[in-house]
Amino acid sequence: MVESQRSSARPGDPRAELLFERGKQAALSSNLDYAVQMVREALKLDPFNLLYRQTLRGIVRRKFDNDPHRVGKLAGARVQPIRLRARAERTRGHWDRVLEISEDALQINPWDVGASRDAAEAADHLGHPELAVWLVESVFAQGESDVDFLRFAAQILERGKQFQKAIACWERVRKLNPHDELAKRQINALSASATILKAGLEEAAQRSESPSQKTDIPPISAEALADLKAVTEPPEVRLQREIREDPKLAGPYLELSELYIQSKRFDEAEKVLAAARKALPDDEVVRSAYAELQMNRLRRAISHWEKQLALDPDNPEISEKLARLREKLDAYELHECRHRVKVEPANARYRLELGRCLARQGRHDDAIAEFQQARSLGSADEKRLSFELAGLSFEAKGLPKLAERSYQDALKLADPDDLATQLNLHYRLGRVAESLGNLAVAEEHYNEVAANDYTYQDVAERLRALNERRAVQ
Repeated sequence: MVESQRSSARPGDPRAELLFERGKQAALSSNLDYAVQMVREALKLDPFNLLYRQTLRGIVRRKFDNDPHRVGKLAGARVQPIRLRARAERTRGHWDRVLEISEDALQINPWDVGASRDAAEAADHLGHPELAVWLVESVFAQGESDVDFLRFAAQILERGKQFQKAIACWERVRKLNPHDELAKRQINALSASATILKAGLEEAAQRSESPSQKTDIPPISAEALADLKAVTEPPEVRLQREIREDPKLAGPYLELSELYIQSKRFDEAEKVLAAARKALPDDEVVRSAYAELQMNRLRRAISHWEKQLALDPDNPEISEKLARLREKLDAYELHECRHRVKVEPANARYRLELGRCLARQGRHDDAIAEFQQARSLGSADEKRLSFELAGLSFEAKGLPKLAERSYQDALKLADPDDLATQLNLHYRLGRVAESLGNLAVAEEHYNEVAANDYTYQDVAERLRALNERRAVQ
């Protein structure tokens, strides 16, 4: 490893620890953007600190309500150029830059398999196998059907001496590709390595328990033996042990529930968070995580019954079940959003969420009030979003002039590189202008959309209709 690629900061650097503590406190207060900023600054000083990176990933995922489906459809397009930058640094052997740039991509999509793989490869080259192992495990649920990723993950896990997990990866490869001879050979080889490691652990344990035994090898200390055993201790077992040892710590509950969620073991995740709520009734982070899990369960149920209704559209029982589930989700979301705003009235993100919830239920006057509150409290991006959402509510209320003004204010604050937002705002401005009879203005906005994405919604049909109206006139 090139020595210049190491960080100048030592593990335990007080500057990094101070920034990390600030980030944790901000996360507990749900000031997620500031929390991300602080933890990333800590990582710049101590880039191989696994706790910092795990915490950062957890915070970013909370921004998406711990639901990969909430990552925008254009996230892949935004991640791709970042990964190209990482690959360029990779060819130069600048693995520290690859690790840093990959984190930029993971801010956009914290479940991105490719970016996590780039980061894991960098950590491996920089001599940090534990970090590399965690990076591949953090997206395993997303990459479990990708043979190339599974092979890569198996190699990383093997180098981290996680032999059983590496075997599981190769077995998954064989399931997806039964004729993969390399997978069969690797499973046999890793089984042997696992047996050797287990025998070594048992021998070390016997030496530590019999210090009077004469030997040329000094007996292993209890601490070293614990470290050796931790090599083969699965995360699930470790977290369960940590909860038993100190049930008043929120971290292990949250990490274990996330582990279960990623592997789609939702009932077990619910039990863990229910236990956390009982042990820590005043912890807002635990309360929020439990609420999100319940709401996501309702969303999955709704998605299931929507598919059933599509197959049997005239079935009144399915329609009634869907209506009840949607009503229950609306009530749960509204209650949770109101609680969060009550706890933190100055949190712009919570105001936006409450406004969205009210708007979905058709309560646009109340929603607009929340959006206007968020506008005065939030960051530039939150202000932009508050204008955009207020515009939708003004449209719904039949107030196109106010909607137009809101969309224009949102467009002034929008990032020019955020194509999805640019398309949406120009399209909405076109619709509003068309409703006001300002056809030339409407056409200008539709042309802006079509120039970037001609297939966007019904913009092509609207442009044709405007041309036809002009021809008649």
